[in-house]
Amino acid sequence: MEDFEPYEPPRVKGVHIDPRTKVLFMFFLATLIFFVEEQSMLNMVIVLIPISLLFLNRQYRPALIYGGLFALAAAVKLSNMAGALPYLAVMLWGLLSELIFRFFPVFMFGYYIIESTKPNEFIAAMSRWHVPDALIIPISVVFRFIPTLGEENRSIGSAMRMREIGFGTPRFWRNPAMMLEYRLIPLMMSIAKIGEELSAAALTRGLGGLKKRTCLVELHFGIYDAGIAVIAAALLVCTVLRIGG
Repeated sequence: MEDFEPYEPPRVKGVHIDPRTKVLFMFFLATLIFFVEEQSMLNMVIVLIPISLLFLNRQYRPALIYGGLFALAAAVKLSNMAGALPYLAVMLWGLLSELIFRFFPVFMFGYYIIESTKPNEFIAAMSRWHVPDALIIPISVVFRFIPTLGEENRSIGSAMRMREIGFGTPRFWRNPAMMLEYRLIPLMMSIAKIGEELSAAALTRGLGGLKKRTCLVELHFGIYDAGIAVIAAALLVCTVLRIGG
């Protein structure tokens, strides 16, 4: 009789944070950020957390874009340069800075969760929390939907460049609305198609079954999860001391 070696999950290299830690910490940041409105240093620390995690996950482009916007907003806020601008520009800049300091940290942390978490890891983590399948299945589809949509968008952009459709080309100056037509219509068609295919694939894999699914993913809290817990405790203590003081 032939002997088979038992399956051993591959070891994760680099920074690996448990999906449950990521979800809890995202909700913690979303709650905490509304209590540090007048505390610039704590607000900046909260903004720097998703930027650092994106760098650790090698998501350099979104980290640099968000980091550049944050650096610009912080420089204008600390130097009071917005006071020299016209009234309409001050209003627009105030709206943009509030988005950067209040909402972008949560959005970027959510982007980090999607890019750094595999669907099977997320499903296993939510199953241990006894989250209903009616909530797990749509969210697990989103984990594949966004990267697939990004690939489709890049393919559409390549096709447009082959036909010399882009900003600054002669065809663009003759008909600027062509950019919307050739970009949005294929993208909207792709969104509907991708959503149907991913939903069918999720159900085919048994996510909607009545029996309990087995999972080969090993989830456990490690040193990086402990580090996130320490950061959360430190932020909570600093916030309470600032508010109480």
